[in-house]
Order: sequence, then structure tokens, then C-alpha cells
Amino acid sequence: MFSLRQRTLSAAATFAVALGAFSHAAPISAQEQAGSSPSAAAAAGWQATDDDFLFLQLVVKNYRLNYDVRGYQTDRGVCLDLADVIQSLDLPIRIDKESRRATGWLFAENQTFTLDRESGTVQNVNTGSAPVSSDIYDTPEGWCVDTGALSRWFGIEFRPDLFNAIVRLETDEELPFMQAIKRRSRAARLRARPATFDLSQYPNAKMEYRPWRTPSVDVVAQAGLRAGEGGRNGVEGRVEFYAAGEALGASYFARVATDDQLNPQAVRVRAYRNDPEGGLLGPLGATQVAAGDVETIPGRLTGQTAVGRGAFISNRPLGQVSRFSATTLRGTLPAGWDAELYRNGQLIAFQDDRGDGRYEFIEVELFFGRNDLEVVLYGPQGQIRRDRTSVPVGFNQIEPGETYYWAGILQTNRDLIDLGTGIRDGPQAWRWGMGVERGLDERTSAALGIQSLFVDGARRRFAEGAVARTFGAMQLELAAAHEFGAGSALETNALGRIGSNFNFGANALVAFGDFTSEFTEGELDYRGGFNFSTSLALGKIVFPVQAEVSHSALKDGSEVNEFLMTTSVTAGRFAVSAQLSHQQRTQGDLTPAQNETRVRLLANARFKDFRLRGNATFLTGGREQGLESVTVRADMDIGEDADLQGQIDYTTRVDEFRLTGGYTHSFDEFSLRGDAFVTSRGGMGASVQLAFSLGPDPVTGGVRVTGSKLARSGQAAVTVFRDDNGNARRDPGEDVLPDVMVEAGLRSTDAITGENGRAIVDDLRPFRPVLVGIDTSSLEDPFLAPSEKGIVLTPRPGVVAQIELAVSPTGEVEGTIRSSSGVEQPGVRLELVDNRGAVIGQAISEFDGFFLFQRVPYGQYRLRVGEDTARTLGVRREVNLNDGRSQFTLNRDEDVVRYGTVNLIPQDRNDKAPDTGPVIAAVKPE
Repeated sequence: MFSLRQRTLSAAATFAVALGAFSHAAPISAQEQAGSSPSAAAAAGWQATDDDFLFLQLVVKNYRLNYDVRGYQTDRGVCLDLADVIQSLDLPIRIDKESRRATGWLFAENQTFTLDRESGTVQNVNTGSAPVSSDIYDTPEGWCVDTGALSRWFGIEFRPDLFNAIVRLETDEELPFMQAIKRRSRAARLRARPATFDLSQYPNAKMEYRPWRTPSVDVVAQAGLRAGEGGRNGVEGRVEFYAAGEALGASYFARVATDDQLNPQAVRVRAYRNDPEGGLLGPLGATQVAAGDVETIPGRLTGQTAVGRGAFISNRPLGQVSRFSATTLRGTLPAGWDAELYRNGQLIAFQDDRGDGRYEFIEVELFFGRNDLEVVLYGPQGQIRRDRTSVPVGFNQIEPGETYYWAGILQTNRDLIDLGTGIRDGPQAWRWGMGVERGLDERTSAALGIQSLFVDGARRRFAEGAVARTFGAMQLELAAAHEFGAGSALETNALGRIGSNFNFGANALVAFGDFTSEFTEGELDYRGGFNFSTSLALGKIVFPVQAEVSHSALKDGSEVNEFLMTTSVTAGRFAVSAQLSHQQRTQGDLTPAQNETRVRLLANARFKDFRLRGNATFLTGGREQGLESVTVRADMDIGEDADLQGQIDYTTRVDEFRLTGGYTHSFDEFSLRGDAFVTSRGGMGASVQLAFSLGPDPVTGGVRVTGSKLARSGQAAVTVFRDDNGNARRDPGEDVLPDVMVEAGLRSTDAITGENGRAIVDDLRPFRPVLVGIDTSSLEDPFLAPSEKGIVLTPRPGVVAQIELAVSPTGEVEGTIRSSSGVEQPGVRLELVDNRGAVIGQAISEFDGFFLFQRVPYGQYRLRVGEDTARTLGVRREVNLNDGRSQFTLNRDEDVVRYGTVNLIPQDRNDKAPDTGPVIAAVKPE
């Protein structure tokens, strides 16, 4: 079926004919119009008439080119106006009517093109053809060339489709105009992408827990040889397994690692359930329940966050900050990886591989407002992974009337199964605690908690409470804690902002008696401090500056003054951070005076395929001065799959240089790395490392081997199918679609469906909802469109989610909007709403009130006026069909819905504000 737009093309064609003289280099001669030219004589059996006139659009794959092309249906087929084709394909070819020649080049400068109508020849890339007079028709618009001849000349197949008023272009090569279309399409998609998605408007993919899901396993195996380093000589080997899956209705992860002699160190296991919606344990409404290797929440003045074997439960939002002015970031750090921490885009901390499979950034200071924290992980094979979180401080951190709780017990620094071969930091004592927090109003919250800890060689029990209140652009917290049988502590914290460029914080703490906790030493009398963050502009360079100063008084009479200042510069792919710290301690009754100043530099830069990272620490005050340590690492990409690394380390304490070189090659199934090192003290060695992941293959039902970290991230197996009946379900007989690209969130992926219509998307962030959809630019058929913009998935680590995405044929919806007085109404924003209430398309009525929705997937819809437009015009929202139906269905039997002429209905005084409720609108037949 043809839409009103297609049926009214005859008027557009008449207008195009009237302008035809302006679209060519020279007007059509009388001789040409009379048909006395050689080509006209050769084509004397056919003459151009208005009945044969066509107005077509060029289509390549799923792209429609900008300019329409005029043409005719001849006795041999279809011819197209040559000037229109040249303009649409953006070809540097000039048509000279006086000399009857067209000259230029096609898709590369060496592809010269010459059309000489006097001699009846075409010369194209040293290949000529003659005669061509029968391929060219003189029409009122110009030279109309048969599509078969255009196909031969241009090397592109021109296939007219008169039913859909298009001409399909088919070619195996990606020609310049196609590349330009793709660039513009990518740019348009980037501009159209919002900073955040309102995921509530999309359907959810429910993934039920099962008694058993085959786990995914990340494997890192290393073997090497070293000599000249004391007792560490000879052959070495190390293996790490990290598995994640589901069992007995819960998620779990397990880490098994060995030392350099393949002796097992520990088995770390956690069984857990996370539910961002708070649907765990019935009336408890828990968001997280865990047993095994767990992490506790810190108190205000008592216990810090800790990890170990135990159990934990809470209904707090996942990832919520625990302390007023600081947070702790922990995560998985695979063997051989290191981590950098960025706050609001500024590099502030760095951590090497500690050997325990974790990264930890303790007590990261926060500012009032939004704190965007990003941990960037760098792998030995050149991998880069990012873990982002946003921590707001200030207004409405907990909703009024909401109550959050937590409770946990664990044995510090102990894995679930401890084999006794690992090195442990600190006492391995049991600790327990619980706490509640409630929002009193939009600006006030209160918290209570109790904890039992092993601190400074003794078991200590605490009770604490806190009240937080927001005052404009400042938040204030008052906290108090009591240690049973010892003493108490009071603290006040303030975070605020002045203007848009100055953040500040202030704190003061007073201890009474022998109060001792993990935040406060027993000898502390009082402590006070102030910090700020701002930016200084020096010309075109902006330097963020963060500084902190504190003063403490101890019970032995000594005083401690501390100063810390950090500045950093991020410019494009270059980031450098400098940190100056100074500590001065006066002499006390039992302690000597101390004075220490330390400078630390962190740098990260990338230049095309070359990356440079480094850190250095200097001592500038105290008994020891000079360079303390330095590390510089360089990485260079060699092609798409290989990476070359070099690193130099120097440590002053042992006066040793260490030079390391490595080469990594990444394959689809695994990555392989070779290393060698030499030291200035005579040490040397070499090693080889193999890294890969194993997981269930949702396509074949077997085992998949890949270089992606399957156990540490989520996966989705996506099936794309053609939904011919528009019901968003795959019914028998509906085909799958190959070569379709799948997107996840704001990023494109390399997941493209195969012949079976399936693709696997890896590296999804666990427990963070993500919209999985189709990159519409990869759909070959321009008349197909996704039935939904996407499906929301909450991935779980190591588990494959099954998703089906429907792609439907499309139709059109058209009509004309008039005001309540019957006058054509331009500028009316109209919305097309599906049966879930989601807006799937918008259109603005044109100068004559005409509106058109194109590429609407098959399904059920209703039409309404936009809320802002309805309010402005004072009209009702719903628009009904001629027969009074508020809904209509697009399908293969009715792919064009015509509303005809619609008069907007004034809103009655008794009506509520414009909403989505049913409203009857008068509809006149066309």
C-alpha cells in the first residue's frame, strides 16, 4: 500500500520539473526536447509522459540517501535522472549539456569517468563501452539513464522497487558515500544518546535463580625460572582459578590460588543473593544476603570496613556510601593486574598487585554533592577494565520514612577454607556488628549501631549514634560513640560548597577516658582538621587543588600536625597527579620528635598506540631524604592483537634496579604472555603466562573458551528474529536474522548475530541494570525496525542470560490535524504510544497540519497529543479513529493507518489536567 505522501508525489514531481532547468549545467535544447538527438532517435519507441513519471529514493542496506531521484518507467524497465543520481551519491562528475559530455571520477580519483553522447561511448577506468544511445533517454528533466546501464558504469547494482518507491543499491564494497553515511549515523547516535536512561519505561528480562547453573571459570597459569635472587631460585609455577555461577538458588564465586611453588594458599568462597529491588527474605526486604567471604559496613567512630569469612545481611541500596565523608572501594584484582583510582576525573591513588586477588582503596575522601569514582584496572596482557560508581553526599541521601539496616559477623583476614600457607595482615579475630539508619525528613537522617571488635590486643564493645542534617549547600553530622568500660568520643563533620568551584570539609573529635577504636588511637586527646577542593585557572590550563590540614593532641603531651596537598592535570589522554604530605610530631613523654615530608607523583599518558604510566615517591624531610622508589611502565600496541611492554623499577632501600620486558598476544580463545627480567643485583628470570576463561556455550550447549573474563562479568545470549505478526514473541515459522549488531547500554559491542541469529554479549557489569538492544544501522532491510528499543537486563557474574529481541516489519500512520475551529494546525507534537504505555515515536504536524509516522513496527498503538502541547492549546490528548477506536493495529494486512482529518477537542473546565486517559476526538473522513 502507498501512503498519502507517496500518492501526492505527482505534485512534487510537477514542482521538480519546474525546477529542472536549475539543476543542470545547461538548459535542455529544443532539439533534445523534440527527440531529434541520436539517443532520442534510438529510443523512439518510448516517450516520457507524466503517467510514467517516478519519484524514488536510493537505499543502500538500511540507509536511505538524502536526495530523491526522478525517473521514468520505460518499455525496457526503469531509467533514473543522471544528475539526481550524481547528486545523491555525491560524485564529482560534471554534466555539460552543450558539449553533450559528462566527465569526472567515481569513487576514487583513479576511477575516471567520461560519457560522450556525440560519439555514443562511455569510458570508465580504461574500459570503454559503445554504443550507449539506447541506454539514455531525453526527458523534460534531463538525461534519464537505464538502471542496467548505471549498474554497468558505476559497478553498483541498481534494483528498482516500485512498490516501495525505492531503488536498492547493492555492492560488496564499502564505497565512500557509504562510509560517509555510517560516520553521520554514528555521530547522530552519539548525539542522541542521553547521559542516563530511564530504564523503567523498558520491559525487563527476568532471570530466575536455578538449583544449578554451570559456572564460568577464569584461569591464569604462570610458569617461570629465576636465578640470583637469594632463596628464590629455580623453577616457579602459579595458578589461579576464579569461578562464578549459581547453586541452590544463590549466586556464588570461588577463588583458588597457589603460591609460586604451586602450593595451595586458600579457597575463598561466597554464596550470596543481591536484589536491587529489595525482594529478599520476605518481610525483611533485604537487598543483599551473603555467607562465606564477606565485607562489613564501617561505623562512624568504631570499626572500619573489614573482609573475612562470615555472614552479612542488609536492605541498604547496593553501593551506597557508609560513612559521612569517606568511602572504601574494594573489588577483584586478578593476578598480575594493578589499579588506579580517579575521583571526579582526577587521578588520586594507585595500587599494585598484592597477591590476595583484591584491590582496596580505604577511606577515600568525599566532597559535598556528586562524587564520581572510577577504578581503572590494567592487566598484564594490555587489558583495561573500568569500575565506576557515583557517591552523592548531601540532600536526601535516604528517603523520609525509609529505614535501612545491616548486620554482619566475620573473622578478619581469614578465607573460608584456610590452608595456612598464606601471609596474613593483622589479627584474625571475630567481629560482629549491626546498625539502622532512618530518614526523618528530606534533610535529616539518624543512625544507631553496635559493634564488637578486637582492637589493640583486646576485645572491645561499642555503641554509637549519629544525626545528619543538610543546610543549603552544606551537610552536618554529629556522631557519638561509647566503649563499654573504657571511654567515649564525640565528633562533628561538615561538608559543603561555596559557589560552584569551592568544596570544603571540617571535622573535630574529642576523646574521653581510654576510648580506643579502629578510627581513634587510645592516646588521642582531640583532633581537628579542615580540607578544601577547588580549581585554579592558569591561562588555558586548569589545576584542581585539594588540600587538608589537621592538628592532633595526644595524652602523652605530644602534638601531631599533618598537611596533605594534591593537584592533578588531565588533558586529553594525559593525566598526572602530584601529592605532597607532611607530618610533624613534637616530643612527648614517651615518644621522640619526628618530621617527615613525602612527595608522590602519578602519571598516565597515551599517544596513539603507545601508553606510558609511572609513579615515584620522594622523601624531602626527616632523617632520610631523596628518591624512595620509582616505577615507569610503557605499553605499545602491535597490531590489533599484540602488545609490547617494558617496565623499570628502582627501590632506594635495597638500591636495586629491575628491568622487565614482556610481549602479549591475544587470541579469541586465550591470551599468551612472555616476560623476562634482570636486576642490578644479579637477579634474572623469565616466565610465560596463559590466561583464558571457560563457560557454558549457550549456542552449542557445550563449553566456550574465550579471552574475556566470564566469571567476573555478566553475559547475555541474544537471539534476533523477524516478528512478522508484531506480537513480540517468536512464533513457529518466524526466521532469525543474521549479521545484526547488538548494543548494551551506551556502548556498542562486537557482538554480531551469526547464521543462527544469535550473538553473545560479554563484559556486562554485574548487578547494574543495562539496556540490551539492536544497533538499527546494522539492519539490512530499511523497512525493518526493532519492536522494542531494548530489554533491561540485570546481569549476574558468570551466568548467561537468554534474551530474544524482535525485529518487525514497519508501517506508517498519517493524518491531518486541525484546530477546534477547523483550521489546519501546524506545530502540534503528537505521540505514538504502544500497549505498554511507552512512547515509541513523535511527530510534529507540518504547515498544513499533515503528520506522518514512518517505520512504525507492527503492533498495537494509540495516538495522543503531547502533554505540553495539549496544555498550551487547552485540548484533550487522545485522538481516535473514524470508527471511534482508541487503538489500532499495524500488521501485514494493514501497514498504513490513515486517521484522515482530526479536529482537536477543547478541554472542558471540569476536565483534569491533560493526561493519558481515554478522550474522544472528532474525526472526519478524508
